[in-house]
Amino acid sequence: MAGTRYYVFKAARGWNIGYDGKEYPYKSNADAVMAAIKAANKTAALGLEAEVLVQGIDGKWRTEWSGG
Repeated sequence: MAGTRYYVFKAARGWNIGYDGKEYPYKSNADAVMAAIKAANKTAALGLEAEVLVQGIDGKWRTEWSGG
């Protein structure tokens, strides 16, 4: 899927969402994933493709949500 991607990954202090070259911090994985899905949903509502990818403890990325 091409389009907007939101990356959720473990950071030194909590979890971050990586989007458009910036990082946005969250206290927990659940908070970061929920915020990323909410942002991706808004992008998809505009008719654009969006995807939320979460990095696992093995370092691999998995798609948590996609739409658009």
